[in-house]
Amino acid sequence: MYGIDDETWLVHLRRGDYSRWFRDRIDDADLAAEAAEIEWQTRLSPAEGRDRLKAMVERRYTAPP
Repeated sequence: MYGIDDETWLVHLRRGDYSRWFRDRIDDADLAAEAAEIEWQTRLSPAEGRDRLKAMVERRYTAPP
């Protein structure tokens, strides 16, 4: 997510690539649904979208300390 320029991020976001990847490659339909909500929020800046998606992944896949 980070290290990707804003234009590339938005192209993939608007095409639904992130939610499709979570659904088809990670096999996590719930995370895919959450990602799809971000993909449809056109008022988010690229940084806000990245931050929200990152937080979702961390919440689901990071072990508690």
